[in-house]
Amino acid sequence: MASKTYKRGKPKAKAAPKKPAAKARAKEPAGPSLFERLGDISQNYALAGVAGVAIILAIAAGVLWAGGYVGLVGEKMNRAIDEGAVAAGFEIRRVTLKGRTETANDELLEALGPVVGASLLHFDAHSARARIEELGWVRAAAVSRLLPDTVQISIRERNPSAVWQVAGALHLIDESGAAIREIGAYEYSNLPLIVGSGAPEAAAGVLQALGAHPALKDMTAALVRVSERRWNMRLRNEIDVKLPESGYVDALDKLAALHDAHGTLDQKLEYIDLRDPERMVIRRRGEAADEPAQ
Repeated sequence: MASKTYKRGKPKAKAAPKKPAAKARAKEPAGPSLFERLGDISQNYALAGVAGVAIILAIAAGVLWAGGYVGLVGEKMNRAIDEGAVAAGFEIRRVTLKGRTETANDELLEALGPVVGASLLHFDAHSARARIEELGWVRAAAVSRLLPDTVQISIRERNPSAVWQVAGALHLIDESGAAIREIGAYEYSNLPLIVGSGAPEAAAGVLQALGAHPALKDMTAALVRVSERRWNMRLRNEIDVKLPESGYVDALDKLAALHDAHGTLDQKLEYIDLRDPERMVIRRRGEAADEPAQ
């Protein structure tokens, strides 16, 4: 029987069983690189530096403003601009006035201010106009800069329409009731006197209506406010004309037409009552009164 020969040696290790392949994991994004992190840090420091500089500048500006340094710098800049404009030939050398009759030259120039010799380019025409329109005689004004060296003032003056008596003083007013100036007892005696509570603002309407009849206005000595609601006219021949609370424009038209046709206001009358638009009451001197005056 044939014999088998066996070689001695280390037994072969059995191969480890293969594990099943793991499922592929989702690929995660890589984190920021070192250079990117350094860039972010530098940017943050830069922003912080800019903010710090802005804060420091704001604080410095506040300190300068509080100390008046900003104003001083602004004044110096304005002065330099003025001097440059003057050196270039834009220096105010003339002031011309148009439309002035009653307004004093000195008042106008004082309201305008010391402008001669100053820069025309830096001249504030709007503010000058506002100051001039505060003068009593001035109803409206226009102020213009005429290159290279002229300031022109054009004004429209108020028309005196009545004299307002208040607290023992007399004031000249126009037909809108605006006060022009205080006057003496014998000035503008040809104008009607406005008396009573609520005048002269309330007189604007009746003054304008009366202005449409110059002859009737010349005959009027006074307009008296009654109970703060209507007017009585006192004529220079001492006739009283009682006007209605409303509709006084039509009443004055009728009165003017009546006088033109019959010379009514030249007669010896005590009063004419126009308060009732349907019925005119005329009382002659010496006649008994039909009703008490109101």
